[in-house]
Amino acid sequence: MDKHDVQPGARYQLNGELVEVIARDHGRILMRGVNHKGSIYLPESEVDPLLRQGRLVPVSSALLDEKKALELVRQDASKRQRFDRATYYIQKLLEMFHGALPREKTIAAVEKMAVELGDPKPPKYTKLYQLKKRFLDNGQNAFALMDTSTGKQLRTKRLSQESLEVMQDYIRNHYLKNTRPPALMVYKLFVAHLEELNRQSAINDIKLDIPSPSTFYRALKVLPSFTVDVARLGKKAAEKKHGFGKRIHCPDRLLARVEADTQEVDVQLVGEDGLCIGRAHLTVLLDALTSSVIGWSLSFTPPCFEKTASALRHALTERQDGSPAGLMEELVVDNGSEFYNASLLSIANRMGFTVRFCAKGQPNQKPHIESFFRTLNIQLIHGLNGTTKSNPIMRGDYDSEGEAVMTLDELRSILTDWIENYYNKTAHGHRHLPANVLWERNLDKMNPPKVFTAGDVRFICMATHFCTINRGRVRFKNLSWSGPGLSQIQSQMKPGQKVEVLYDRTNLGIVHVCDPNSGVLYQADAVHEYQYDLSLFEHELVQQKMKEEAKLFTGEEARQTLRRIWQALSESKTNNARRKRAHLRDTRNVENHLTTQLTEIGVDTQYIDENIQLSEEIDFELIDDVPDDDADDYETFQLPRKQ
Repeated sequence: MDKHDVQPGARYQLNGELVEVIARDHGRILMRGVNHKGSIYLPESEVDPLLRQGRLVPVSSALLDEKKALELVRQDASKRQRFDRATYYIQKLLEMFHGALPREKTIAAVEKMAVELGDPKPPKYTKLYQLKKRFLDNGQNAFALMDTSTGKQLRTKRLSQESLEVMQDYIRNHYLKNTRPPALMVYKLFVAHLEELNRQSAINDIKLDIPSPSTFYRALKVLPSFTVDVARLGKKAAEKKHGFGKRIHCPDRLLARVEADTQEVDVQLVGEDGLCIGRAHLTVLLDALTSSVIGWSLSFTPPCFEKTASALRHALTERQDGSPAGLMEELVVDNGSEFYNASLLSIANRMGFTVRFCAKGQPNQKPHIESFFRTLNIQLIHGLNGTTKSNPIMRGDYDSEGEAVMTLDELRSILTDWIENYYNKTAHGHRHLPANVLWERNLDKMNPPKVFTAGDVRFICMATHFCTINRGRVRFKNLSWSGPGLSQIQSQMKPGQKVEVLYDRTNLGIVHVCDPNSGVLYQADAVHEYQYDLSLFEHELVQQKMKEEAKLFTGEEARQTLRRIWQALSESKTNNARRKRAHLRDTRNVENHLTTQLTEIGVDTQYIDENIQLSEEIDFELIDDVPDDDADDYETFQLPRKQ
């Protein structure tokens, strides 16, 4: 049995997955999945065993015919005429002699066909025999009869096997590195190594060939580009650079597919006192069919379930002006902690929609919401005072914190106006009609989108807590609520009897207390202003921070702590930045403490060398990171991470 030849461009079913051959590299075959988009390196020695086992099944061959057809189209008239005549001769001769070419009969038949065609120079017998063999060997493919290139080609100098192995070793161990050394430097190291080997073997008169730079560059050029990018850029960057994908199919129904995502807004914000606080987070829900924004939430709250629930609640609330809103059939999200949790899945089961998670590291599986954030940044955010742009290179010398003048409420007002009066009224991408017009045209009057009142949708994020009523107040996690109906409930209860308190995890300003006797819900308002528009996730961070600082919980102190947390979360986006700030802060603290001690013992600190290095560096986080698999104690449970 002949060995199976795997050619780039061919497709196979490998263990049930559709893959395509990308390149061949030194005994390995690089394949990439058509659907899962993963990369597979298959040794050539494994091809035949997998074929025999049925685990590797050919689906389509490399498209050689199309390449030949393109070459035929580009030929001039004389070459095309020769191809047509050769095709005519071979096909007629095979019909006449059934695959054999007897010499005398073939020559006589060719002379007669040449007269019919008006061909002054019919092909010789040897040429016809070669064409016939090539035609049959290629499965009677007519393109095999095309003239092969006869132009003179430069023959590259062949290196000795030892020189070639050394070169491949340097390419593999020195060039294919994430430090991305330049090719010229690797070539010089390679040449220096060969020269050293030649000096050591001069006694035996063995001299290795030293290739020219062009030979080395040709060896680099034949490397699969995907393999090179994986080694030098990283797998994620390589997959993004070599990305591909089919167009996402959008059902022809409103809210059949809604995409959601959370991003940090590229603009620095200030507080009421004018001091810079940091950057807010924006969660958006977008209908894929019309590109209409149906719900969003902007706050300093970092990505969490409460933030997702706030945006979801906005999407489900009915609008007086009839703007896009409603219950979706499918919610497409990534694997962020704000989406990948049991609480969101519980809401989905209760409300009757499906949550679909994208594959890890594949943002193009929700392209509509990604396109929205790009449009938002380019057309609005990057033009505001205090913008951070998308990266430091784009920002340049612009002082984002120094130019920041906008508060969170002002940004929320601008964003509301931009979404309602610009984005939803403008055509985007391949759509030639504005989003709100597409929404109206696809609106089914007999079966409109399902929306809820503000009172009904508030209970989506409700949780319960049992406690006693003390002096007309209910308490939970150092928070207090009071209302006129609570004293009425307390007067009818037994000592120590507890009531059920319903609280909104996205807004702890208002709770509802259930009368255990009548079942009536009485509203209770927050005692501290700090509690309004406060999520339970933020309050947990404040309590943790105040516990670490051993401070007494008060409304004013909690507000200041929450502000510091917002600012710390905005600034502490990378471990490197946190380490630098922690190191600088600890250095100053140690220096101040050292200076104080030296002053107390009478040493003049002005003569101390400023270049003294601390013998120990302390590294700690401003805010402790909570592991993904830790369960929250307020009914938000983190699911096991998806593989």
